[in-house]
Amino acid sequence: MSFVHIGDELVSTDDLDDEQRRRLATWLKTTYLNTLFQGKAEFFENCGAVDQQESCNRR
Repeated sequence: MSFVHIGDELVSTDDLDDEQRRRLATWLKTTYLNTLFQGKAEFFENCGAVDQQESCNRR
């Protein structure tokens, strides 16, 4: 069993909804890839539609 912090609360990953699981997976993948390719490439979350790019770039 694994847990993540959501705010100050420790939550089981089994209790996450689909959106939270997607965000966790994206964070894990980008963190892994950025560590693996440090100094060679930088990976970011795919923000989707063009009108969402500005809000995504601020994250």
